[in-house]
Amino acid sequence: WNWQRASSKTRYGIIAAVCILMLRFLTGKKKRPQRSERQQVKGAPGGKRKPRVRVDGVFFNRLKKISHIAMPTWSCKEAQYLYILTFLLICRSAISIAITTLAGRNGQALVARKWKDFGVGVGLFFCTSIPAAIINSTRKYIQAMLTLRIRMRLSHFVLQQYLKDMNFYKITNCAGGEVLDNPDQRVTADIQYFSEAITECWVETFKPFLDVFLFTYQLSQMIGWQGPCFMYAYFVLSWFVKTKIMPSYGRLATIESQLEGNYRTAHNKLVEHAEEIAFYDGSRRERGIVDNALGAIHKFVANSQAKRLWVNVADQLMVKYWASIAGYAVVCSPYMLDLPRVRNLTVEEATRDYITNAQYLGRLAGAVGDLVAVFNKLSASAGYTHRVFEMLDRIKWVNEKGNQPFEVKEEGQEHETYDELIGMKEFLASWKERCDGQETARLTILHDSSRDSQSFQTAAKIAEGSYIRLDNCDIVSPDGVVLVKQLNNFEVRPGMNVMVTGPNGSGKSSLFRIIGELWPLNCGSMIKPKKEHILFVPQRPYMVKGCLRDQIIYPHSHNDMKKLGITDKDLAQLLATVDPVQKITNTWGWDDEADWFTAFSGGQKQRVAMARVFYHKPRFAILDECTSAVSVEVEDAIYQIAKDLGITIFTVSHRAALKRHHDHVLSFDGRGKWSFSAVDHEKDSDFKGAFAT
Repeated sequence: WNWQRASSKTRYGIIAAVCILMLRFLTGKKKRPQRSERQQVKGAPGGKRKPRVRVDGVFFNRLKKISHIAMPTWSCKEAQYLYILTFLLICRSAISIAITTLAGRNGQALVARKWKDFGVGVGLFFCTSIPAAIINSTRKYIQAMLTLRIRMRLSHFVLQQYLKDMNFYKITNCAGGEVLDNPDQRVTADIQYFSEAITECWVETFKPFLDVFLFTYQLSQMIGWQGPCFMYAYFVLSWFVKTKIMPSYGRLATIESQLEGNYRTAHNKLVEHAEEIAFYDGSRRERGIVDNALGAIHKFVANSQAKRLWVNVADQLMVKYWASIAGYAVVCSPYMLDLPRVRNLTVEEATRDYITNAQYLGRLAGAVGDLVAVFNKLSASAGYTHRVFEMLDRIKWVNEKGNQPFEVKEEGQEHETYDELIGMKEFLASWKERCDGQETARLTILHDSSRDSQSFQTAAKIAEGSYIRLDNCDIVSPDGVVLVKQLNNFEVRPGMNVMVTGPNGSGKSSLFRIIGELWPLNCGSMIKPKKEHILFVPQRPYMVKGCLRDQIIYPHSHNDMKKLGITDKDLAQLLATVDPVQKITNTWGWDDEADWFTAFSGGQKQRVAMARVFYHKPRFAILDECTSAVSVEVEDAIYQIAKDLGITIFTVSHRAALKRHHDHVLSFDGRGKWSFSAVDHEKDSDFKGAFAT
């Protein structure tokens, strides 16, 4: 059979079949049992299984569904940009063939010393370069606009569904064990990366495929069928070698995006809970969390880049340099086989064919190399596709099942009565003694983590003491409003519990911001212990990123805890003082990690926060409505345990029932006035009796 004598239809058919088989080989893999898409979603970070992200049927099915959102009709704006982009890619390939042909003719004219023909060729090249530059620049512009349109279309759709009927709340709080991680990262960065990756994949798939088809035909016309077939055999062999060393780019992209989301979330939590962190003096611990998140990104990216290094080395060797060596063999093959077409060629004609064939081979090698490389980019886009689709799938699930009642688990309900555990009093007495003996060591840890800021430059006088006293002090907010005027002769001695009441904005929390050194004292004088001896507990306690142990010891680290000789058994007993049924420790282990803001109930958060108070055993604890979600029995036990440990309590609350746990009441009227009076427990006895009844 002779290629030169074959009909044009036969030639085109064979070339098309070879291109399709090669593309199928480059992008295909062995079929493996595939899980359903719902099982794929369960493999997300919120579930128990890790996702398997690769270019397979699941990926193309997800891509098809997302494409229907990005391009809802064949006549939409995005589709029009796609048509224009495709047309420009075809024009670019046609110009490449024209430039290659011109290069061969110019080489022939140069060897033959036909300067007029050479000058005409250079002029034609100059004229061709103008539309080539316009087409290339326009192609980049249209590609960027298509990326932007896809991003806008997807973002509008996702935001419309995400902000519909409180879905933004249900996705992160009502999904049970399948809470979606980093929704902000998915809605913003992941959609952007997906739009860029999928547009780039289209450009770098269609253009190389078209080039493979066109340059294969041109080469077959010039040197016969053996040239393209030899090159394809070489590329298939090189692809086989590459698959043995190529990592899963989709998996790498998914993990990197998740780590970026964790890093962003760490900063967002720092902003959202700035006041709680400042009260805990947790800057060192938070810096460690942020550094760890950044370090995880650095370690993973460095590792993935090391893996990519060897793949890139193989690409450079096999697709660029060794392919050139194979190309020399292809160019020389007609002469080595002594084909009739080249027997009677002159030197000038042979030069023309050599230059033309070399450029055809170079462009064919580049096109096949791009097809090989596009699979890497498809793998990366598979990671972004997985995360975007998972977001869309979770929104769909919330729309369908988000309003259904929660499934009740078969487990014992928590008792509301407080049954003190055997040996608890002895443990608390021992714990108090241990903490008192470790005061210097604890102060050293807290001092190392304290703020590096200088003292406020004010006219007020601040002295250190074992009690709290304010004289002639105004409480002034950052915007210059005087909340409380002339707070004078206000003194709280150790063991003297104080209840603080008043309307919102009257200065209750502002007083403790001044005592905690978050705000400057505007005037007057204040005597107070070191800030390490004061602990603030807000109504919504701060839950740090980490394990269950970290929630109790914050802002201490595990190493700090070990230095103090404290064990997990000690933490369990501290937690049992506020959780006598031990539901928390029965549900999670000390090394278990979770999103504790959603994993804990409101009451469990407050119990953990109080266990944190008992762990640190400060001299003064400020409780801002932080026992409202626990039972009355547990609440009574909390105040009694604080008393046994020698912790003086400030309670910010409007509940009159809490007066029985306090000796004095500090009241603000919201107009700058205040009053400080002792609690008459005898007059309060009627209320106690009614409450007990």
